[in-house]
Amino acid sequence: MPGRGLHHITAVSANMSRNMAFYTGVLGLRLVKRTVAHEDPGAHHLFYGGRTGAPGTLLSFFSWSGATAGLRGAGEAEQIDFSVGPDSLSWWEARLAAASIGSRRERSSFGEDSLVLADPDGTPLALVASSVPDDMRWEHPEIPAECRIHGVGGLILNVRSMPEMAAILVDVLGFSELARAGGQVALAAHPNSGGRICLREAGVKTRGRAGAGTVHHVAFRARDAFDQARMAERLRSHFGIAVNPGKDRSYYQSIHFRGPDGTLIEIATDGPGFLIDEDLDVLGERLVLPAFLEPRRGELEDLLPPLQGAPGDEEGEDP
Repeated sequence: MPGRGLHHITAVSANMSRNMAFYTGVLGLRLVKRTVAHEDPGAHHLFYGGRTGAPGTLLSFFSWSGATAGLRGAGEAEQIDFSVGPDSLSWWEARLAAASIGSRRERSSFGEDSLVLADPDGTPLALVASSVPDDMRWEHPEIPAECRIHGVGGLILNVRSMPEMAAILVDVLGFSELARAGGQVALAAHPNSGGRICLREAGVKTRGRAGAGTVHHVAFRARDAFDQARMAERLRSHFGIAVNPGKDRSYYQSIHFRGPDGTLIEIATDGPGFLIDEDLDVLGERLVLPAFLEPRRGELEDLLPPLQGAPGDEEGEDP
């Protein structure tokens, strides 16, 4: 089964204006979609990525205003990696320091030099110096081309059931195992953005708890609905795992299941993508609602917390 990789990662933020300032202003990502959570339309759902918001380049956030910090444990993502230019870490150290953001040097799960940090909600991140192609293709006026983020480098996932989760990644989600060492398994689906994941053995570590600074769910790619259905059948027949009924998320079709440790996992189709309701040059500049919520636009615009400094809003809004 050919490799597909990550589609997107969705985390939780307690303050979306602060979150947006960090990811677009400091890290230089593009806000590619401003929408709402379908099941909780009083909460923003923001997607960050590259120029087009292609699958594999995406990190998104639910706004849980005032949420307390979550707890990372078994079944939770430990760290989200971004790939950057191979000689850019010193430049990033200086940029982060200037923004009063702490960082430290470490070796990544794949043996590369990296810079470990956290976003304003405490979400663990790393900038990994790698040769991953620039799949973002997004310029930021303050970030030199050789230093900008090239894509989502991967994810570290805490697990207790290492053999079963690794088997699901290989047999269903299209990854190949690269190496095992020190309680970790490194896997890859392809060499581009969103192509890598590392499982880290959590031992007796307690189950995680969702909240600000934690990953809500991890989404993997399916080419289309037919491909997605084949993956769901393989989960059922090989692992005895049933998936939730499919949902139309406007920009992709999704199904969900729980991994062996309770990890919420989504399988999302590559299409139709983010260009179905906005032109490329203005992605993320306005609030876009799914069709079933459009009649409630006035109500939701009053209910949603304002986004200070959102793209397309020249004067900004009050925090």
